[in-house]
Order: sequence, then structure tokens, then C-alpha cells
Amino acid sequence: MDNNFKISVKIGEIEISLEGSEKFVSEHYKTIKDDIESLFELWKTLPRLASGVSEKGKEEISGEPKIKNEIPETFGEWLTRIPRDISDTDKALLAGYFHQINSERKVFKVRDVTKTLKDHGIKLSNPSHLIKHAAESKKYIFQQSKEGNQINYRFSREGEEYIQSLLNING
Repeated sequence: MDNNFKISVKIGEIEISLEGSEKFVSEHYKTIKDDIESLFELWKTLPRLASGVSEKGKEEISGEPKIKNEIPETFGEWLTRIPRDISDTDKALLAGYFHQINSERKVFKVRDVTKTLKDHGIKLSNPSHLIKHAAESKKYIFQQSKEGNQINYRFSREGEEYIQSLLNING
């Protein structure tokens, strides 16, 4: 009697399947088990939008574990999660990160930050200065590129973690 065994594991967009004899599947599973567990742990730390749609906004996330503290979809929802007494720089960084994760090129501009804050009733005296000063420290953001007078900024990994801590993501 020829018994065929199969194991399939899907984590996000990645799917791993083993098929064959019991011995073949068992041996190969033991070989990749630690890698699968590491991949799953890494996958759990990635930010997700609360709507259940990936950051690209195209693929539906289905059959995947829900993360306890997902990133809200709108900037207004972000504002409900942050402490009321955060600094003006943190407000500007928060708006910048919102634009970065929602932009195709994964960058943000000061004009986007200014408009978003203004649209939500947050008036900062000089967002351009706050962002420029934050970029000079190179701790949370850095200049990615420049198009004419417009500078494209990007968050460092440390900066992303800082903003996620303000939003209480994966905390």
C-alpha cells in the first residue's frame, strides 16, 4: 500500500508544501521546522492595516492570525492612539510615517505632513524645521532623495519602531 503524506504551511504570501512518503515528509519537515517557526515569528512583527488589507491595498489577508495591535487605516484613528502630550516633532513624525507606509515609494514629504496635520486641526509653527532637524539627527528619519525643492524622507528601522511604540503597536 503506497501512502502519500502532505504538509502545507502558509504564512502570509509564502506557502511551503511537502509531499511524499511518510519518511520523506517527516525528515524534511524536521529540517525546515525551525525556519518555518522563525518565519512565522518575523511575520507576526510586520505591521498590518486594521481593515485586513495588506499595505499595498490589493491583496486580502485571509486565514492569517490577527495581530493584537494593528496599525489603524486612517490618520484620525492614529490620533486616538497617541498620548495627548506628545511633542510637535512627534506629531510631525507621526504624520510622516503615515504617509510613508501609504505611499508607493515608501517616502514622505514635508508638504504631506503639513497638509495632514492641518486637515486634522493640528497647527505646528514650522513643520519643515521640525522634520529637517529630525533628519539631521539621523536617528529616526533620513533624506532619501530630492526632487527639485522637495525632499523625500524615509524612516529608519529605529524610527519605525519609535512610531509604532507611540501607536502601541505590538506592545
